[in-house]
Parts: sequence; structure tokens; C-alpha cells
Amino acid sequence: PPPPPEPEPPKSSAPSWAPSEYIEKVEALYDYVKDKEDELTFSAGSIIYVVKKNDDGWYEGVLDGNTGLFPGNYVDLLQ
Repeated sequence: PPPPPEPEPPKSSAPSWAPSEYIEKVEALYDYVKDKEDELTFSAGSIIYVVKKNDDGWYEGVLDGNTGLFPGNYVDLLQ
């Protein structure tokens, strides 16, 4: 008999660049252009994987394979 078909990957599977471990997933509410080299630039609607939250309100996250800082008040938690 033919081998069983490969299982379909789940539709909600994370992109290949997503970190294997992260605190939460957030959606950008506004566009943000980085001021410094260690920050992220993103557009409203971007999905960012948060890997660290700093006490000063800045988050460290991954977007499209790039890791950088961004203001936490520019994003909303995805459930």
C-alpha cells in the first residue's frame, strides 16, 4: 500500500524566523522607525515575538528574523 500522506502543518504554525522560546506574541498598533541600531522598525499590524521585557517599558523582540528593542506601548498582546 502507498505510504500515508504527510500530515499538514498547522495553519497557525510560527514563521521559520520565530524564536523557539518567547514570552508572548504582540501586534504593533502603530508604525515605529528605529532611532538606534539596536531597535526594531515595524509597521502597524506587524506580529512581534517578545523575548524580554525591560523595566523601563521597552521590550526586546524578534520580527522577520531581526532582534531589537521597541517601545512596549506601541504594541498590544495577542491572545
